[in-house]
Order: sequence, then C-alpha cells, then structure tokens
Amino acid sequence: MKNTHSPHSVPINIRGLNQGDNPVALDFDAGVLDYPDFAGKGSVNGILRRDSDRLDFEAEVSAEGNFECTRCAEAFRDRISAPLSLHFLPPRLEPNDGDPNVHIYDPLSTSEIDILPDIRDALILAIPMRHLCRPDCKGLCPTCGKNLNREQHDCHEQSEPAGVWQALNRVKERLRAEENQPDDRPSSETYARHLKEN
Repeated sequence: MKNTHSPHSVPINIRGLNQGDNPVALDFDAGVLDYPDFAGKGSVNGILRRDSDRLDFEAEVSAEGNFECTRCAEAFRDRISAPLSLHFLPPRLEPNDGDPNVHIYDPLSTSEIDILPDIRDALILAIPMRHLCRPDCKGLCPTCGKNLNREQHDCHEQSEPAGVWQALNRVKERLRAEENQPDDRPSSETYARHLKEN
C-alpha cells in the first residue's frame, strides 16, 4: 500500500482486506510526527492479519532525525526504529483491560485506520536516553571543553581541575588539615572534674 492521503496521517487501507496475512509497506514524511528531532523519511513495514473482523498489525516503523550526542553535544543524523504491535477490534470484542495497543473500529463504516499517533509514540520511546553520535564517542575535555573526537590534546590530564572542582578540593584540604590538628578542647570528663573542684 502506498500512502497518498493527507500529509498529517499515516493510514492503513482496510477496505476489501483479504482474510489472513496482508503485507503493508508505507512511506511517510517524518515531519508529520510533530516531534522536533524527526525530519526526513519514515517507513512502516509489516503484516496486517485479518481474522473475521479482528485485525492484528505487526510491523517495524522507522524514521530519520537530527539529534544531539549526549556525550559530545555534536549534532548528528540517525534513523530510529521500533516494533509496532496493534490490534483493531469491533465493539463486540472490546476488552476491559484498557490496553493502549487495542483500538476499536466499526467494520461496516471504516475504510482506513490512521496509525500516526501509534507510530509517533513508538518512535519517541525508542530514542535512547544516552544517544551517541558513534559508539566510541570520546566526549568533551572536562577542563577546556574541546571535542575529543576532533583533536587530540592532554590538557585534561595535565591541568588542575577548574572552577567548582578547585573549590571542592580546597574545602577537602581544609577539612583534612583540621582533622590532623591536635584538639585543645578539654574532654567531657576533664570538664566535669573541673566543675566539681570549683
């Protein structure tokens, strides 16, 4: 099936659908996902299985996007993929468990089903929390902030930590110095004896 409908939907045509397995191949503009990171081409490839009025859809969805590396903060392009499992049931088969992957439709009046919201949810959830521009990304120098993927330098090994790290080191050194100083304060026993004598 080719998507020739509204650019703000990704519909599956179910009119005249054969019983059994029906292949589905859709292309769409990733901009319709209405999520800033996605731009470029998207695709859906899977099987729509019809069993009487029950429809089960198993597919893989993917879309290109522009992302920022969580280690070096550089922009990079990547393609996100995710599995998609949906079930379309007539009202008489509606379950009571509130499964978000189950949708109710009218077999008599419905000719196509828009799966754009389901694609959007699946792809957004598939974006890695730690999204790297490449597996061996070296990140940024903690001292000067330079991108270690672009240039080799050793300032992060030779220089003292800057800013807040220097302040923390000074506090740590002062605490250690105080711990090593003799305690001139009288102990509690000596203080009690002094009070009794006076």
